[in-house]
Amino acid sequence: MNAHDSEKVAGVLLGRGYQQVADIEAAKVVFTTRAASGRRRHRKVFSRLGEFRKHPDHGKVIGVLGCVAQQEGEEIFERAPWVSLVCGSASYSKLPTLLAELEAGNRRVTGLDTDTDETFETEITRRDNPFRAYLTIIEGCDKSCAYCVVPYTRGPERSRSSASVLEEVRKAADAGYSEIQLLGQTVNSYRDPAARGMTFAELL
Repeated sequence: MNAHDSEKVAGVLLGRGYQQVADIEAAKVVFTTRAASGRRRHRKVFSRLGEFRKHPDHGKVIGVLGCVAQQEGEEIFERAPWVSLVCGSASYSKLPTLLAELEAGNRRVTGLDTDTDETFETEITRRDNPFRAYLTIIEGCDKSCAYCVVPYTRGPERSRSSASVLEEVRKAADAGYSEIQLLGQTVNSYRDPAARGMTFAELL
């Protein structure tokens, strides 16, 4: 799911005319994303952010994405004041708006909604594997296990409509992808929000 999140974010940036560069020194926008499980991963995020501390005066947009962003929220700005964007996975479709706000001169922006169906759709998804297409069918979790932060970082379970899933599958197949990998915290909890209420087995 983290790999697919990165594909979505890359697609959003490409859709706004950004281009990937080989050298971080040449980058105008730098995003870091990690899952929120364990202190070690948190330390890695802030250690990585420390490497960007020298860049605030050089016009770089430094952003934190994903579950750590959702879990830590605006506290990231306090720990790393050179960060200008904090965005959870459910708000990736809003990245164009957030980037526009930064381009307009806003110093800090956030996208921290969790209970939204907009998480499934982004303008463009850049696919990094030539044969396998990732496709999110359900987001969030209702299980609330004591050891897991997913309900707090990804929100409650929201299933994507079967019509939308099947349309994207057909497009991927037409584009030559021979493997479709369906993603979600608990994919077998999938339930089509449309009237039919298609189950995961029926979707397959």
